[in-house]
Amino acid sequence: MNLGRFYPLNGLPQQRQLWSWISFDVANQSFTLIINTLLFSVFFFQVVVQDEAIDDRVWALTYGSSMLLTALLSPLAGAVADERSYKKLCLIGSGVICGVFTCGLGFIQPGQLWLAVLLYIPANFAFSIGENFLASFLPSLARQHEVGRVSGFSWACAYAAALFLLIVTAGAMIALKWESPDAWRPFFIFAGLWFLAFIIPTALWLKEPQVANTGHPGKNLITAGFVRLAETVKDTARYKDLALLLIASLFYGTGMSVVVFFASILAKQYGFQQVDLVIFVAVITVSGIIGTIVPTLYQDKLGHRRSVLIFLVVWLVTALGFAGYAYLNESHAGNYPTWPLWVIGNLLGFGLGSLGSANRAFVSYLAPPNREAETFGIWGLMWKLSAIMTFPFAWVKDTMGTPEALLVLAGFILAGLVLTLFINEKRGHDAAREH
Repeated sequence: MNLGRFYPLNGLPQQRQLWSWISFDVANQSFTLIINTLLFSVFFFQVVVQDEAIDDRVWALTYGSSMLLTALLSPLAGAVADERSYKKLCLIGSGVICGVFTCGLGFIQPGQLWLAVLLYIPANFAFSIGENFLASFLPSLARQHEVGRVSGFSWACAYAAALFLLIVTAGAMIALKWESPDAWRPFFIFAGLWFLAFIIPTALWLKEPQVANTGHPGKNLITAGFVRLAETVKDTARYKDLALLLIASLFYGTGMSVVVFFASILAKQYGFQQVDLVIFVAVITVSGIIGTIVPTLYQDKLGHRRSVLIFLVVWLVTALGFAGYAYLNESHAGNYPTWPLWVIGNLLGFGLGSLGSANRAFVSYLAPPNREAETFGIWGLMWKLSAIMTFPFAWVKDTMGTPEALLVLAGFILAGLVLTLFINEKRGHDAAREH
């Protein structure tokens, strides 16, 4: 029996390169899961801020500030990386910074808001900009008809790592009685060390892609970066399908950011206790692994645009269903059953895995050669701006209520879906190849 046919990367060249790239996707799961999704937001509210009247807005502003910094610097950093072939240097540097500052989160004491802000913002900045540099390697690692398979499989490995981290977290909470947020500091140190450990294969074996000499002699690094950006802006009309995709990413990326950063808060609001929260996020994670199977196996065959549209429809229905559940829960004075949340959680997880991977592969498919880091820098700009756009969600949630906030979320997803309808996948790919 030939088991190799079940291996998603079977037949692809550069196997060690691929796995060293995937290793970074595994590394940053500790920050995505333990810090941003599961524990740190609750720790921030209950241990650091200790004021329910302002906690949603303080967290949104803290997180949004780091995203604004990333958004402002992502395109320039990508252009500079392309100019001097610094993609690997920037990728490893971002991982080291994130890992070290994440460890520092474990030393925050009650009420030390400014320390939390000064540690979290650079950690999240490094994590976020590192995602851009990581994605910029995809066009050089996979042939154009295989980017969906490689991106999806890497995303699946990352979700599998997240599931392992969830099991470790839940086990430690139960065995060591670390259920109180004030006892979670060792988890933050563990998350930082995990990140640092798994970037080692990336540092050892991932190679800087070979590109044509497109530098700007006689200009310093920053000036050359701005020149490259100006050239890209000038060529926007040529890459209008890529531009549409990036703008659409801004809108449906807001939905993904809300899920990542408010999932545990919403679940806690509807009666989930600490261990229940871990199980709930585990359900989202398992569904995310299932979600990545679709782009891994079918995106390159179905087409990138069609795949993204399918996933967006699933997310739109889920957001509307979540709004309906929130309304019913409030109309029953909080006594509504919680079982629908498990269904919603599965659909949210499926959307996170499938849409995240499919979007990354779609951008790779439309990215002009020799401008991959710059393209993904602009992609990062849109995704980070989408994170900043979680503030309207938090504001509506605080001032009007959760059902209304979830309708705002559905509106963002609908806007992204409508924009995606106008993308011509073949035209965009041909324009990139003509660069």
